Amino acid sequence: MKKIDFNHDWIFTQEGTRRRETVTLPHDAMINTDRNPGMRNYFLLAGFEGGKYIYTKTFHAPEEYRHKTLILEFEAVYCMSRVYINGEPVCEKPYGFTPFWVSLNPYLRFGGDNEIRVEANVPKEGHGRWYTGGGIYRPVHLCIGEENHIALSGVKVTTLGIHPARIQVDVEIQGAGLVSVDIRKDGKTVASGSREVKPEEGEAADSGREAEDSGRAAKSIKREAGAGNASVSLQLEVPDAKLWSAETPELYQAAVTLARGEKVYDEVTESFGIRTIEVNPEKGLLINGVPTFLRGGCIHNDNGVIGVINNDATELHRARILKKSGFNALRSAHHPMSRSLMKACDKVGLYVMDEAFDYWYRPKGGNPHCGLFLDTFREDTRAMVQDAYNHPCVVIYSIGNEIPEAGGVKGVRVGKEIVDIIRSIDATRPTTLCPSVHWLREYLDGVPYLTRDEDEWMAESPENKEKDWKHYRKIFLGAAANIPEDEKNLPYPPTFVRMDEEATKNLYPYLDIAGYNYYEDKYDTLHELHPERVLLGTETRGERIVDTMRYAREHPFLIGDFIWTLQEHLGEVNCCNISYGENSPGKDSRGKDSPGKGTEEKEKGHFSGRAYPWLINYGGTIDLIGTILPSIHKYEFAWDEKKKGLYLAAQPPVHEGLAPEVNGYRWTDAVDGWTYEGYEGKPTWVDAYTDAAEVEIFINGTSAGRSPVKDYYAKVPCFYQPGELLGVGYDGNGKELYRTSVRTAGQETEICAVPDKTILQAGEEDFCFIDISVTDSRGRLKLLPERKVEIRIEGAGSIQGFGSANHLNEEKFNQPCHTTYLGRLQAVIRSGKKPGEIKVTFSGEGMEDAVVRLRAEA
Repeated sequence: MKKIDFNHDWIFTQEGTRRRETVTLPHDAMINTDRNPGMRNYFLLAGFEGGKYIYTKTFHAPEEYRHKTLILEFEAVYCMSRVYINGEPVCEKPYGFTPFWVSLNPYLRFGGDNEIRVEANVPKEGHGRWYTGGGIYRPVHLCIGEENHIALSGVKVTTLGIHPARIQVDVEIQGAGLVSVDIRKDGKTVASGSREVKPEEGEAADSGREAEDSGRAAKSIKREAGAGNASVSLQLEVPDAKLWSAETPELYQAAVTLARGEKVYDEVTESFGIRTIEVNPEKGLLINGVPTFLRGGCIHNDNGVIGVINNDATELHRARILKKSGFNALRSAHHPMSRSLMKACDKVGLYVMDEAFDYWYRPKGGNPHCGLFLDTFREDTRAMVQDAYNHPCVVIYSIGNEIPEAGGVKGVRVGKEIVDIIRSIDATRPTTLCPSVHWLREYLDGVPYLTRDEDEWMAESPENKEKDWKHYRKIFLGAAANIPEDEKNLPYPPTFVRMDEEATKNLYPYLDIAGYNYYEDKYDTLHELHPERVLLGTETRGERIVDTMRYAREHPFLIGDFIWTLQEHLGEVNCCNISYGENSPGKDSRGKDSPGKGTEEKEKGHFSGRAYPWLINYGGTIDLIGTILPSIHKYEFAWDEKKKGLYLAAQPPVHEGLAPEVNGYRWTDAVDGWTYEGYEGKPTWVDAYTDAAEVEIFINGTSAGRSPVKDYYAKVPCFYQPGELLGVGYDGNGKELYRTSVRTAGQETEICAVPDKTILQAGEEDFCFIDISVTDSRGRLKLLPERKVEIRIEGAGSIQGFGSANHLNEEKFNQPCHTTYLGRLQAVIRSGKKPGEIKVTFSGEGMEDAVVRLRAEA
């Protein structure tokens, strides 16, 4: 079916407010709203409240559309959404992360105007466990087809083998005609096949009759009884095929045509990659037969200063940064990945674990969809798999994240059904679960859910129901199980081993991969218990990456490690629990006390280290605006034993010489650079990343100290002085190996603004990301003091977002003036509706204006 962009000229309003504007999708209705410092679950949502977001659009349906097939496709709406056509309710979609479709034909006024109304009913609180955004945050399409047409998502390409390369193209059509398939690489046809589908063939096809071979194409046809749909299957050999992997992201196109004689009814082109996936404990994960370790990281779906806006432009920008960091795999935590990000991962070469759900039928927070989960999970699972099928980047499906009930009778039944649905559509990719195993065992501790359906047990008496709720709450407040005194100091107490085995024994054999969150130190025990299992660290602490990689090199049954978190995101504030000394006040990057820190706020139900204005999780290897942080060097050394060198980073000297106290998600607050004007003589720390045995730090030629290196990392206390920061790495015998220096920036101060591109596509759906930094004339970053920078825009564009990666941030991202954080900002420019020049000017006191010139083209 032909897809028409349906993203323009929506009227947005919010119930109970005076907000009203014309918007182009995608649109995040929540990002620049007022935050509530007293929110009960502030830690999760950073104070962003939900609302009832209403989008209306009027469009004309010509009379000639009457005999066509019209479908409105939403890639996702967050959340609890309803769709009305000309005032009539036609669709409800509780889940906010999967696509859905509305058939328009029964409801339209042909030859006249029609109103589409979409309501997203995001609860004020409890709508998620991280910043979710709200509204129509992914694209919308109007799909138009003839009576004979190729079904939506009706083209599936499967790799059957790679020696030689063989693929199967399955095409679902409505009606009849000649189905032709051209496989193209770089615009050139490399394989083709066709099959004529006649209306009268449906009955014969039901008996499983295979059609005759023709050339290289083996063809079969099957018509679904009563549906009027036919499924055509063609097997094609692709000569001299280039295989897709993260290292070689080679893409092909399947161009499919449905025609009869000279009349072409429909044309669809699907991008795909030729690649195979195998998993086994002896060889691990094989991509195209090559052993592959997933250097993975978990990400949420916001894009920093623009909130949750997902389209091809935003996701390609993000994927390029993630690829540049050196990670080769992403876990979409904890929801199905957007089409646009999968498309970008296909292009740049990133493996993807696509995750279905963060919860099943037991609540986490107050999300109302949880109560509807059992009614909707089947359609959402199908939608996830259908969306992912042709994307070679997707190599694993996760059926859920940290689902406490997944070990009980009912939970196992649900988990198996999710797996069955996945396999019924896609048998080429393995499945896993990403559990907090302690939740699994604690869910079963003290209740009969290992052998009994919890609903049946609770229905027996009010006492059982009350006991269940108290027990469920306790799971999230602390461990429910008591263990013997002689086990309390063991890394994996036998009591927990036994309970974990009970909790996983019924579901894990049904999965292809045994996933474990935060069990990095237990792989030996897990393998001894189940040598038949393939293991995967589905959520881990980055601090432990060195030990994990040493273990993985000798144990192929461990196929990957996904750290929490690869890139910082809005919400889940201060998940690393960073602090500076017991009960010490926190400092922001300017050395000012962060509001509320150091005191308990019991009436708000959270501790002050996560109170307003905390905004982000602050646990990433990449910050909120895409800056790759120096902690990446620890991963680089851990991933590659042959890597050599010495890299330096420094703590901003605003913490009175106190090293950060953290919980394992991050181990440092050091950043690149050595320019902190106004902080001369202040105590600080220098980090060194190296394969050397020892490192010595010099400040302007004077030694600040020497430290042994452990796991490629050392930390040396010093005092900040402008000039030269020098690191020297030594081997075990004291011989110098490396010498690395960082110099303070010069006196001159400039604004440096670097766009990720200069040509945008007109139409309000393209974005340019501009990285802004305060530097000297040689481009050396000036981290402190912070400065106010103002943005102005002229011409054929608008400002979508402007701000910093500051974790303690009270400024909104739609302000024309924003404060730098450690010398950096980011501006995101949205193309205008019409072509033209775009001039973006950045100005700040005592600095010459920086001008970025862009152009929007048709």
